[in-house]
Formats: sequence, C-alpha cells, structure tokens
Amino acid sequence: MADLTDTIEALIAERGLQPGARLPAERALAAELNVSRPKLREAIRHLSSRGRLVTRRGGGTYVAPPTDADTSFAGAPFAGALAPLAAAGEPGYWHDVMEIRKSLDADMAYHAALRAGPQDKARLRTALEHVVSAGATDAATQAKADSAFHMAVAEASHNAVMRQVMAGLFDLLRHSISRSLEKLYLIPSTAQALDDQHRAIAAAIIEGRPEEARTAALLHLEFVEDTLRGIEDDAARRRRASRVAQRQTEKDLTP
Repeated sequence: MADLTDTIEALIAERGLQPGARLPAERALAAELNVSRPKLREAIRHLSSRGRLVTRRGGGTYVAPPTDADTSFAGAPFAGALAPLAAAGEPGYWHDVMEIRKSLDADMAYHAALRAGPQDKARLRTALEHVVSAGATDAATQAKADSAFHMAVAEASHNAVMRQVMAGLFDLLRHSISRSLEKLYLIPSTAQALDDQHRAIAAAIIEGRPEEARTAALLHLEFVEDTLRGIEDDAARRRRASRVAQRQTEKDLTP
C-alpha cells in the first residue's frame, strides 16, 4: 500500500498537478501503474483520508486543496515553525536550508541507487526529460521541473521520512529566495551545468552506483549553493552602489 500511495504522490509531483487538478480516470490510471482497480481504489481512499486527494462520486479524483494549516508549507509539519524566517527573508537563512539539503540529497541519491526499481527508474527518466526540456520555458516552470526531479529521487530512495522532509525543504527554500531561484534558471551557462548534473545523478541511480550517486548529488548542491551566493552577492553590490549614487545625487542637489 505504501509503495502505491507513494507512486501516486510521485505522479502528482512529476506532472505538476495543482490543487483541483483531476487525476486520470481509474481504468487508465490502474493500467498506467500496472495495478488492479481494487488496489488503486484502496490507495486513493488512503490518500483521501490524509487530505491529499478528493473523490467526487461519478466525477473522478482530484488533488485536494491545501488546508489552512499547510497552505504555504505543505511538505512537512516542521516547516510551519520555520515559515516566519522564510517569509521575512532572514539574511543567510537559505544557507541553513542548503546546508541540510546537501546532506539529505547525498544520502537520498545513495539509497535511491541501492533501492530503485523499474518503476522508480522510469519515473526518474521522465523527470529528467522534463527538467531538461524545461530549459526553453519560463523560470517558474524550470523550478517546478527541478523540484519534481529531486522528488523522483526521493521516491526512489523508498524512505518515507526522507521524502517528507525533502518536500518541506523545497517549500522553505522556494519561499525564502524565490527571486534568486528564478535568476538561477535564467543564466544560460548555469542552466546547461544543471542539466549535466541532473543527468549524472540520474545515470548513477539508474545504473545502481550508490557512491557515485552520492558524489553527483553533493557536487550538484554545492554548485547551486555557490551560484546562489554569487547572485545574492551581486544583488547586494548593486544595492550598495545604488545607495551611494543616490546619496551623491542628494548631495549635489543640496544648495
């Protein structure tokens, strides 16, 4: 049961299904996931009891809207306590998020390389295709595809706790440095490097090379962290230059 509910959650993430979006019809979804319809119904009931899905009699199954308690940080319960820091743009806060992500991503990729089954590998290939093809779209679409790729890795690790924590960290990072993340995907050389890094992570997992998967994930996060720091430093430099220019202008206008 847990594997099937996780698979459905992964499908929602990979396809970017938002609250209110309809899942494929039961017959089609059962065939796609290669499970019986009774087993699928049981998984859907379980996800509905958790508030993840909503089933309408005769009208299909839909992604449930977030509750008041988890509107902004639905990925993990602990994230709610950290939400004020993210919303306030606490200086350096995102560094804490990246620090823990480097550790988690590395372990997650390692375990995914050990445990990924055929369905996990298929989802990972699809997620990789989406993240690479998103390069020609807007930054928001690229960010969503990037998140879906890393969640596919989390699913392949078959560690429910790790998956839940990762979902919360994505929310926290996105809320704390959303503008910087958008800029990250708009730099052509950076976008190409990210694609190459995602390919390396996927290849190591699919080919069952755990240590290489761990190293590839760590190198990827270090690159992202260094690039975001550069973007942040550049923005701070521009703000300082602007303030100096403004003060000089005010001085020149003073009689």
